[in-house]
Amino acid sequence: MVAKVSIDDSTFEQLQQNGELHVQNSHGVTLVLQTLDARQQLLGVAYDDSEMSEDDMMGILADQVNDPEGMGAPGMEDYDKYGHLFDDTNGNDQ
Repeated sequence: MVAKVSIDDSTFEQLQQNGELHVQNSHGVTLVLQTLDARQQLLGVAYDDSEMSEDDMMGILADQVNDPEGMGAPGMEDYDKYGHLFDDTNGNDQ
């Protein structure tokens, strides 16, 4: 189903420039209106099924762990002690 929505020219220009537009319906629910190109680009990133070697994946993980703004930030090691909360009764991750 393709729903039709009327938008003015300046709003359409904003949609074209940004690829998406946040709109609110009459019930106050915020929706995201996207161009088809923006949606396809997003899906391409979210569902990238390209082959990555284990070395590639470990390199990405190392970058994240060593990032001083991310998992490498001071104090983040505190989260290591909470891993047991995510184990089931068999000791396997849920």
